Amino acid sequence: MTDVEKKKLISTLKRIEGQVRGIEKMVAEGKDCEAVLTQITAATASLKSVGRAILAEEGSACGSDGAKKEKYIVLLKRFL
Repeated sequence: MTDVEKKKLISTLKRIEGQVRGIEKMVAEGKDCEAVLTQITAATASLKSVGRAILAEEGSACGSDGAKKEKYIVLLKRFL
């Protein structure tokens, strides 16, 4: 993974962290259930996006190495 790609993922993770803090505040303040769930859905989608990016990187690193491919297949089954 390049430094640029890492920075992008870290930026996304920091945004997700902010979303989760916002959700925590919404719950503490007794905000509307639909609004809270909407934010949870958005944060979850962002986390899945990060996971897909990491899996894609792992897949491209596999090359022709059988052991790495096997590890990648295990990761795919576990996380998708």
